[in-house]
Amino acid sequence: MGLNLIKVKGPEGVKVREVRCSSALSHSGLESDYALNPYTGCSHGCVYCYSPFVIREDRGWGTFVDVKRNVPKVLAEELKKKKGTVRIGSVTDPYQPVEESCEVTRLCLMQLSKKDVPTIVQTKSSLVTRDVDIFKKMDVDVGLTITSLEDDFVKRFEPGAPSPDERLDALKELVDEGVSTWVFIGPMMPYLNDEPEELVKEIRSRGVDEIYMDKLNMREGIWKNLERVLDEEMMERYKVICSGDDHFRDKRKMYERLGRLVF
Repeated sequence: MGLNLIKVKGPEGVKVREVRCSSALSHSGLESDYALNPYTGCSHGCVYCYSPFVIREDRGWGTFVDVKRNVPKVLAEELKKKKGTVRIGSVTDPYQPVEESCEVTRLCLMQLSKKDVPTIVQTKSSLVTRDVDIFKKMDVDVGLTITSLEDDFVKRFEPGAPSPDERLDALKELVDEGVSTWVFIGPMMPYLNDEPEELVKEIRSRGVDEIYMDKLNMREGIWKNLERVLDEEMMERYKVICSGDDHFRDKRKMYERLGRLVF
């Protein structure tokens, strides 16, 4: 797999390089048959992201993006033999900033559209609205991840991601265009964004009722990342939670109540 540093429109301080991939589709267990990731790495740099531990990447999440320039061509060949649902963006965001100039995700969507492949797209980016013209020709569900209404939360835990307002505006545009749309609220971080009633109201006011939630995935590497952004008092609270102490029982009940509220 060859690679070259390339100049594309991307966030400051993020190293972008071009690579060639040998395969496009990998088997997936995330409510789809296959996963498709047009990029390796993600400039959103979310503190809680487990993707680098899944793909065993230690370059510093949020500081690099590998553009799989030939993935649309590889995908076209694989679609001649492989059948099933494809999920775009299982360990990267397919609409992170470099996509605006590289358009690798858009080219992949074109290939999927030609074969009428059922497709799931998940992103945090308002750039997703650019491809409404293709979505309208596909069997596609588009999901936006919105973790909080608070800009401070986003800046702290999702430093490279669009603001909550941008995502909500994108959500409304997708709905207005008739695109099947859902929202993922996650991870739910105790004491920080785990009371999302107002967020749920805002989502529903945009015409979306399909909402999913998930808890924080406390892998070892994520714990170290949280230590960089949480103060000592909050880290002590998280240690209590992770130990399964009854102190968190009321919070668990709250999760159950919200589960009934949004599903």
